[in-house]
Amino acid sequence: MSTPSTKDRILSLVEPAVILSMAVKAYIRVLLESITNGQGLTIFTHPQILRDEGFSRFWLGFSSTPTRSNPAQLEGSAALIPPLLARLSGTVLDVGPGTGAQMPYLAARREYVKGIYGAEPCKGLHKDLSARVSKEGLDGKYRVLGCGVSVEELVPELRREGLISDEGTDSVEQSMQLVKEEGGIFDTIICIRVLCSVPDLEQRAKELYTLLKPGGQLLVAEHVVNPWRTPKGSFIARLAQGLYELLGWQWFMGDCCMVRDTERALRRAAEGDGGWGDVDVERSFGWSALPYISGVWVKK
Repeated sequence: MSTPSTKDRILSLVEPAVILSMAVKAYIRVLLESITNGQGLTIFTHPQILRDEGFSRFWLGFSSTPTRSNPAQLEGSAALIPPLLARLSGTVLDVGPGTGAQMPYLAARREYVKGIYGAEPCKGLHKDLSARVSKEGLDGKYRVLGCGVSVEELVPELRREGLISDEGTDSVEQSMQLVKEEGGIFDTIICIRVLCSVPDLEQRAKELYTLLKPGGQLLVAEHVVNPWRTPKGSFIARLAQGLYELLGWQWFMGDCCMVRDTERALRRAAEGDGGWGDVDVERSFGWSALPYISGVWVKK
């Protein structure tokens, strides 16, 4: 990767401010609408509803930017994604697909895929996500699940889809034990710009590991805490991350956390099983406020 120019470094520090301002504007619009509609008390009685609606509107606009059809033309973190999704195969769990921005890459692998299950908890995005599924010709192969990635939400949905047996599994714990004994469910799990916002990342990572079949692959492209203590990191960028967190990044951005050590959480997920069979991770944009890890974790 080429050395960034001074302009690139400055823009990388400012980019989160632009994104945050868009999210704040979306929330303010929702807030004003609730007041003008005579529902001002919602601010106090159901603040989460307003947060969710504000984030949904922001994300619908933000993620509607056209994706270039030629991967060679992609820039920045977007260029990390096509090589990962070119590995897609088997039964797939798509964690937090949002509006389906990666759907063209999934559609390109349809002949190698048995079925894709998209776990998207934000119901406000389901309409656009389902429309994207149809547009890419994945009806009947891509199923939208109205849940997050925690097993408390995901397991009931997987039961309804017939991926986990109902017999002798009265609780989520029993279901996960059955999944573990039977060797997992998914051949591929996709995590693209989503692990920053899942609650209790360490636990969720362990659960994703359990859901993978032996030899299954976890495909990851995530922004992470700046590795400022390493030669490739940036102390200034790490300070910028802290500043954006103080300015309400998580609150306005759907619980997205800028300072998660996602790589460490994923590596720890397999510790009880002797570690991953293979890990191939690339660390990119260490000079920015949105550095990335991308790569493949393969289960033994």
